[in-house]
Amino acid sequence: MLVMEATRRFRSRDPEDQVDPSSFPLAKQLMCHNAMRVTDVATRLGLDASTVSRQIKQLEDKGLVERTPDPADGRASLVQISAAGQASMQAAFRRRYDRIKAVLEPWTDDDRARLQELLTRLADDLATASDRDRDAGRPADSSTPTSGQPETKVLS
Repeated sequence: MLVMEATRRFRSRDPEDQVDPSSFPLAKQLMCHNAMRVTDVATRLGLDASTVSRQIKQLEDKGLVERTPDPADGRASLVQISAAGQASMQAAFRRRYDRIKAVLEPWTDDDRARLQELLTRLADDLATASDRDRDAGRPADSSTPTSGQPETKVLS
């Protein structure tokens, strides 16, 4: 399927990446929110807490994520992205943005607008299908973001 092939290429690792692309959504959550419990990160991403814990441990070992005690519950901890993690992820996102921008450079404005329109429609339809599955009691696809509307930006 073409969407899966495009996704695989988007997720390919850049030689300068410090983080595996599978951890990008997790790092993005930590970049957008203050310190969070692992369970809250997992819920936002629609992933199992054990999966998120493993990813956080890998990021922590690289100094990209920090743990602090949860002031509301001394038994729990909060995770947040470190300054090094913030810089690393911003650089990784910039490399991917620049790659996509370069690929789309020869496209016409109409082609880029149409791509944005169709990708937005696809994201909306996938969200609707996940909502229907959830309402029918079927497990939703865990790779579907649960944080609302996708970011859209026309590259021109």
